[in-house]
Amino acid sequence: MNGHPSGWLFSPLMEHDRQDHDLELRQLIRESLQANLDGVFSAHEDYPFFSTRTAYDMFTEVDGLPLFPRDIPEVFLEWAKLDTGVAWQKEDFLVLDLETTGLGKGQTIAFMIGLGYFEQEQYIVEQLFLPEPEAEANSFDRLIELVKQKPLLITFNGKTFDVPILESRLLYNHIWLDLRAMQHIDLLHLARRLWKNKIPSCALETIEFYILGYIREKELDIEGSLIPQTYFQYLVSGETELLKRVFIHNQFDVLHTVALFALICNSIGYPPVEGFDHRIDYHALAKLYLSQGHRETARSILVDLLAQNILTGDIACDLGLLYKQEKDDAAAQDCFGLAASLLHPAGMLEYSKSLEKSKQYPQALEYARKLLDWQLSRPVISGAKVLELEHRIQRLHKKLGLS
Repeated sequence: MNGHPSGWLFSPLMEHDRQDHDLELRQLIRESLQANLDGVFSAHEDYPFFSTRTAYDMFTEVDGLPLFPRDIPEVFLEWAKLDTGVAWQKEDFLVLDLETTGLGKGQTIAFMIGLGYFEQEQYIVEQLFLPEPEAEANSFDRLIELVKQKPLLITFNGKTFDVPILESRLLYNHIWLDLRAMQHIDLLHLARRLWKNKIPSCALETIEFYILGYIREKELDIEGSLIPQTYFQYLVSGETELLKRVFIHNQFDVLHTVALFALICNSIGYPPVEGFDHRIDYHALAKLYLSQGHRETARSILVDLLAQNILTGDIACDLGLLYKQEKDDAAAQDCFGLAASLLHPAGMLEYSKSLEKSKQYPQALEYARKLLDWQLSRPVISGAKVLELEHRIQRLHKKLGLS
């Protein structure tokens, strides 16, 4: 015994061997990435990130959807709280979509930053990938460079997910980048306005299928829920076969986010340049115009829907409410009558009120009773609404001289 702990003399050599092994493994992983994915490593000496770049000639590859609109309607700019006096150019926009190791902020990292931008009449999809988590800080160099060039961010659910994740990771790496100071269009919120009553959900892939008419190939894509574990498997094994699908998934997210932006802008101007678009819920569009103070356009949309026999209780009732606010009682009553004939509850109430105002008490009583029966047949009965209708019926009884 020489008095030293067992193995002490060998520990520096073992540490050196471990470092050599780590370097060798890292090099093998990098070679595998470059062999299987068309990309390059950054010039950082320590922990470079890997990036890919794909160019599109202003249309999606498969279905030929335009990637930039003919123009950006005023109602869109107002909804997005953008300056309507600015002539926004293609080069102003930066599309952002992340692939992450989880859904919470905490220790979640963005192992892939998908970016889309316009350059020389092309749409470029650039993906910044972390071959190892330690490359995270270096990947932000390119993000910062593009953010400084592009003043306007486009995302799909970015205000809730992508931007908070990035903010958390930037702060963790002691990097200051005020993403919230950027102008930001989050298309999820507008998609919900336009399609929540038309399609099963407003997830991007659902909108791709029902609105953009695109079906992702299962053999090439990957389910979002499998993406985190695919990255972890790659870190352990260096296997890039499944990782390719993550790159494809992210690329389509970045591509179809801007295609959705173009479709919305091309479709929500009114009257439509190329006629009615079956993909747009025009009742929802009328509500969008109304929310931005464009009452006349909202009314025109609803009138045109009725003229085309596109009739629902909601459409008729909403048009009646517009006429009522404009003091056009006759037009309002006609619309409320249409809604009531479809057993639309708000329409029946407004129709009863309108009939009472014009002293057509028997008809007003008939629709008040119909509405009371409807309310009492609901699985959950509103006591307040039932009481209000009973008072209305009692008042009409008195006006008719009934006991």
